[in-house]
Amino acid sequence: MIVVLIVWLGIFLFLINLDKRLKNFEKEFKEKV
Repeated sequence: MIVVLIVWLGIFLFLINLDKRLKNFEKEFKEKV
């Protein structure tokens, strides 16, 4: 049960980091265009 929570927490943090990276990428892309 604890392993499942750790896995979900890892996926959740990964998605948050991915979302931040995509937003930063969009900002840089808009500035270049």
